[in-house]
Amino acid sequence: MLFLNPKECRHPYKLREDTARTDIFVFTMDMVPPDFYEAGSVCRPHMRMPAWERLQGQSVSFRNAFSTSPLCGPSRAAMFTGRYSYLQVNEERAHDGFEVELRPDEAIYPDFLNAAGYKTAHIGKSHVGTQCFNRAFGESCSPWNRWAPPIYDDPEYHQYLQRLGVKGFRFKREICGLCIDRETPGNHYGGWLQQEDGSPFPIEATYPHYLVDRAIGHLDSLLWQRESDETPLYLHLDLFAPHQPFLLPSGLEDRERELREMVSLPEGYLRWRERDFAPRENEPAIYRTYRRDWGMYDENTALDYYIGNMLQMEVIDRALGQFLEALESRGLYEDALVMLFADHGEMNLEEGLLDKGAYGHPKVARVPLLMKKPKKERAGTIVNQPVCLLDVAPTLLNTAGVEVYAQLDGESLENRLAPNDEGRRQPFVFESGWHVAPGLAVAIHLYDDPDSHYRYVYYTTSPYDELYDLNDPTCTNLIDDPKHRSTLERAVRKMQEIFHNDPRWRCYRQSFDLEKAELLGASAGDNQMFVPE
Repeated sequence: MLFLNPKECRHPYKLREDTARTDIFVFTMDMVPPDFYEAGSVCRPHMRMPAWERLQGQSVSFRNAFSTSPLCGPSRAAMFTGRYSYLQVNEERAHDGFEVELRPDEAIYPDFLNAAGYKTAHIGKSHVGTQCFNRAFGESCSPWNRWAPPIYDDPEYHQYLQRLGVKGFRFKREICGLCIDRETPGNHYGGWLQQEDGSPFPIEATYPHYLVDRAIGHLDSLLWQRESDETPLYLHLDLFAPHQPFLLPSGLEDRERELREMVSLPEGYLRWRERDFAPRENEPAIYRTYRRDWGMYDENTALDYYIGNMLQMEVIDRALGQFLEALESRGLYEDALVMLFADHGEMNLEEGLLDKGAYGHPKVARVPLLMKKPKKERAGTIVNQPVCLLDVAPTLLNTAGVEVYAQLDGESLENRLAPNDEGRRQPFVFESGWHVAPGLAVAIHLYDDPDSHYRYVYYTTSPYDELYDLNDPTCTNLIDDPKHRSTLERAVRKMQEIFHNDPRWRCYRQSFDLEKAELLGASAGDNQMFVPE
């Protein structure tokens, strides 16, 4: 047995001696709408993403991948630790006393990769605190721990722009929502850039391309440091985009015109407009709060957002292509494990909503997840079974030959590729907390086969819950549909089992038993906990 902290005998692990430790390269994004990658979605046929398509063709695709939270910090904390996160809010909106960073002594999976002999580097967003990152990646690591990129105060980015001969930036056209009076400009969502002197702003000067440039520099540094060709490398490039504010360069004018001719606003948005912005029946009230905050009342503004989001994703694809090309030109791609995923999803105008929020809708929970195995093994395989970002840490620890003695809530994604795989031990839990408004919601999945996959969402402060058939692209809430009564009852019983058997979810147990007593067919019993269990 070994320890990450041998002085205090903390974080025990062991190394498998028979493991050939392959290089690992991770490419992550922030807030990617399912519309951009799901087969049959309204956006995907119109988008140009050659790098993504190429990587997907060489990878295992996890069709039903989900985050455990709709927020950056909590989702990333779960991904890096492999355990459900005690973070339930991002720092900028946290109440005094809330945990907003991983505790300094928390172990993240790159710590164990270091211990296994990997040379490690991280570039871009962290948003889970800097202390654990500096320990895992070294004192020169400079992750930015905020929700938005430091485009205005990152001196290295400014030096990069100067090397390109770019004279700063400003917005040529902006995208702004409207306040609740439907007239006053509200939230700023970015837009189209130009240089300070009005000249075009090149795509190479965008922040994602700057981060790729940094990543390639770190990659060359890792190659220079490695003792031999057998020294494994781990490099994580964590972009902010396509999360708004959109930062769209020049040179996309023709592409923008093409998209405007091909793309129309989603039906979910148009239905909301037809209701004169009124909420749906049986809808948790928090959705109305978010609609008022995002302010997508004007159809022209909504279309600007929709097109801007697509263009931002195509800018990212260019960055992804540069990153993969750098791996290939250095002879690192073929034998490496390459992963691509996002930290959470995005509503992308569904029901008049954008961004993410404190609720359990499938579109804020879904994430893309690709895994290119060494030698492109199992290329083109599609996995339908539900997986989540908790599974990233166990997968990469297994690749590195590390066995940790702490309990992990995720499972290696290799389990989903094993013959006769029987699925997850327990449905994973999705939890929302605080964001624009507090919204305590918990969700689980019921998966029987590719044709039967449901998501149930319990709201602690709403008379309405949600039930979704995840094979239905309209994302219709089926909670009151008598045809799905048996599915609802099964989901409620499964959630009760989780709340009763795992002390981490005990905070929901009493209210859930009381609210669902009729559906469960039993009284809640004595929940005062006078006697320790």
